[in-house]
Amino acid sequence: MILLIGATGNIGLPIVKSLQKKGAEVRLLVHNEKSSAKIQALGQMEIFIGDFRNDSDLRESMKGCSSVFHVVPPFTKDEAEIGYRVIENARHAGVEHIVFNSVLHPQLRKMEHHAQKLLVEEAVIESGLAFNIIQPAMLMQNLLMVWRTIRENGIYPVISSPDKKMSLIDSEDIGEAVANILTDPSLRNATFELAGSDLLTYKEMALIISEELNQPVKVVPVDDKGREELARKQGMSSYAIHAFLKMAKHYDEHGFSGSNPLVLTSILKRPPNSYRDFIRRLIAEDGGI
Repeated sequence: MILLIGATGNIGLPIVKSLQKKGAEVRLLVHNEKSSAKIQALGQMEIFIGDFRNDSDLRESMKGCSSVFHVVPPFTKDEAEIGYRVIENARHAGVEHIVFNSVLHPQLRKMEHHAQKLLVEEAVIESGLAFNIIQPAMLMQNLLMVWRTIRENGIYPVISSPDKKMSLIDSEDIGEAVANILTDPSLRNATFELAGSDLLTYKEMALIISEELNQPVKVVPVDDKGREELARKQGMSSYAIHAFLKMAKHYDEHGFSGSNPLVLTSILKRPPNSYRDFIRRLIAEDGGI
């Protein structure tokens, strides 16, 4: 049995789908009935409604599980404490293997959410459990926050410099890669940087979108006020907004580059999906051009 913690978002759902294709026994720890209903639409699996900040819920949800995958929502204030709790309860529950969803370049500690993930990585390595740490690049799916604005107005609002290179990955590739990691013991006890083959600026992304939509798409950088408004529309907490703004400023200066598709290609046993692949799929899912 594999337990997925926090698996109702852009990273978790593709993992669920990929594990189902493999016929794996899956249990999900979800926070409420709404999340449960969203997941149950995917098919047969065990659902445990509980809180990943609660030791009793964690211990109960882990019963009979050999592997645990753990991810928290972006910019969670107490991510390190949650990670420590998950690791400790996994040890006490007899879990053999833990997979932690970190981030590409957690060493970039000026971004607070990176610093927290680095602390959890350290605890995972010291846990005594078989482990994997995955370090994914920026999700292509982040585009979904502004997709309607692009389609309806031809405007692509971007949160940081349009001229800095960004490492990208399709969350569908993350899902398949993590499913392989969870079900193949030969991949255990390793840290994997996961990035696709594209290293693009926002301007280059906009050009691909424009070509695939066959319409002009203009990149419009948003200022701090616009960044904050975008974060609030996503329902972010005050801490999350603070961390999000720090990340955007860091991207302004440095971008988010320094990645290589070799590891992801090896785990998938195929080339990763390209950004153009992702845009074509998104357009098809949106009813075409």
